[in-house]
Amino acid sequence: MPPHITLAIIDSDTSARESIQATLKPFSEVISIVGTADSFSNGLRIIEKSTPNVVLLEVTDIQRGMQEVQHITSKFPSTSVIVSSTEKSSDWILSLMRAGAVEYMLRPLIQEELKQALQKVGRFIITQSAAGSPKGRVISVYYPTGGMGTTTVAVNLAASLASEGVKVALVDLNLYSGDISTFLDVNPTYTLSSVTSNIERLDANFLMTVMTRHSSGPFVLTEPSEVDDAISITPEQVHRILEFLKGVFTYVIVDCGGPLAGCNMSIFELSDLILFTTALSLPALKNSKRYLNAMERKGLRKDRLKLVVNRYLPKADIQIKDAEKVLGHTVFQTIPNDYVSVVDSINKGMPVVKITPGSPVSKAVLNLRDLITKQ
Repeated sequence: MPPHITLAIIDSDTSARESIQATLKPFSEVISIVGTADSFSNGLRIIEKSTPNVVLLEVTDIQRGMQEVQHITSKFPSTSVIVSSTEKSSDWILSLMRAGAVEYMLRPLIQEELKQALQKVGRFIITQSAAGSPKGRVISVYYPTGGMGTTTVAVNLAASLASEGVKVALVDLNLYSGDISTFLDVNPTYTLSSVTSNIERLDANFLMTVMTRHSSGPFVLTEPSEVDDAISITPEQVHRILEFLKGVFTYVIVDCGGPLAGCNMSIFELSDLILFTTALSLPALKNSKRYLNAMERKGLRKDRLKLVVNRYLPKADIQIKDAEKVLGHTVFQTIPNDYVSVVDSINKGMPVVKITPGSPVSKAVLNLRDLITKQ
């Protein structure tokens, strides 16, 4: 039997409180309402007495709402706050999230949305508190410069893993030229910088709130929307984010690129596998050799570095055996050159493995997934 999630309701509207209670009645074995109140002062007495897992808080004034959320989260750090309000302003949403709320819901509350919010928050409370729960695996997809298809590999690998029914996070840590939001046609309210700017209160519940669930399955954390935001992200912040994600998700797929320093080294240190993505061309292989050698010199074991050849053409001048000889690595997986299918998937904002599951690219990605899950 799953652990109980305890809930307190602070709402000035009697009918709203009654509606929430009626909505949650079928879930009484999992969710216990420890009390309801029509004002913050009365609600605070309930919180002080029972320290609920979740507080559902009505907000009608932004300044007072921020103060109330901060008071609850600072005094009761194990309690998550879900805010409800009639205000649709993104400034309100961001301000209350920064104050400590893990979810923002528009009033009037819709029963299905309330269920989903509580299930989402509750699931991550359970995940966070589960003793001895195994850590997820971090798999980074890397090439130092653009143009090798790391985002294509990362997006499709994440979607294929999610189709297995496990929790998958897809994180764009290609800080200066990230493309995941374009590939999946998402325009999230919160990005990676939303997390790093709130790093001191980072927990699983907050992470879940800022991540976007894509229809293909993965939970997505996109690249910063502004270059200035990317500049301020530190290796320590990246390390902390990935550690939290490992505690929540079965797989954490990271799209990354750039130099072997700073944030990238934090990613690689936590990566169980590094899918080094390249192509069978002389410039790509020359650059790959330089970087693979440098990565090994930096202590990244050869068994963690897996070579993925993208845009593979069997009849090309350079063959797989030639690349393996030059690079000193066995090719882990080839992904065939299928420009039309890949571009079509990008234009539709949906991974190839979902749009054309029978295509050569999809079959190669599914084989890559199987190789990873069997390791």
